[in-house]
Amino acid sequence: ADDWAGPEVAAAPDEQLGGLRARLRRGEAIRMVTLGDSISTGANASGSVAAPPMQGGYPDLVAAGLEERFEVKVAAKNLSVSGMDSAWGREQVGAVVAERPDLVLLAFGMNDASGRRTPEEFASITGEIRDRIRKELTGCSVILIGPMTANPEWSHSAPELYPAYAAALGKLAGAGTAAADVTAVWTAVAARKTYLSLTGNGLNHPNDFGHRLYADVVLAVIGVPGR
Repeated sequence: ADDWAGPEVAAAPDEQLGGLRARLRRGEAIRMVTLGDSISTGANASGSVAAPPMQGGYPDLVAAGLEERFEVKVAAKNLSVSGMDSAWGREQVGAVVAERPDLVLLAFGMNDASGRRTPEEFASITGEIRDRIRKELTGCSVILIGPMTANPEWSHSAPELYPAYAAALGKLAGAGTAAADVTAVWTAVAARKTYLSLTGNGLNHPNDFGHRLYADVVLAVIGVPGR
C-alpha cells in the first residue's frame, strides 16, 4: 500500500525508439528477437518447469504486453542460451540478423559479472553487438537490458559490477538504441523484500514476480500508445 519511491522508468525518447513506436502505433506486425543468458531463456519462471500458473519468462511477457497495448502481432524468437555471456553473444550476431527483427532485446551481464569482466569490456562488447546488428538492419531497434542482482551470499555474486554494467549500458543509448535499467528497479525492490521473494533458484534467476519486474521495465521504456 506504500507509494512507490523507487526509480521511475520513463519511456525512451523518440530518437531511441521512435521508429519502433511508429510501427506499433500503425498496427504493423513486428519481429522480436531476444539474445541473452539463462535469465532470458525464462529460467525459473513457472512455465519453464510446467508448474502453475505456467507463466512465461520476461521475453514472452514483453511480446504479450506489446500485443495487448498496441493491438499488433509480435513474432518472437528467443536465441538465448543458459550460461552464456556477452562474448558468446558477439558470435551470435549472424543468427540474430538472419531473423530480420524489428526489435532486439539484448540482455547479458549476470555471467559476465561472475567472470569478473570489467564494465569497460562489457560495454565494448555490447556496443559491438549493437553496432553490427544495426549496420545490417538499419531499421532495427535495440533495447539493452541491465541485469538483476545475484544473491549477495553466492560465491559468484559481484555486487559492485551490476550497477556499473547498467550505467555502461545507459551510456550506449542513442539512435535506435534504448537502455532498460532493470538493475536499479530490482535493487530498489530487493531492499524491501527478501531475496527469495524475487528469485526462483535462490541465486541468479528471477521467479514469476522477478520476470514480471523485468517485463514491466522493458515495456515502460517502449511506452504506450499515444505517447
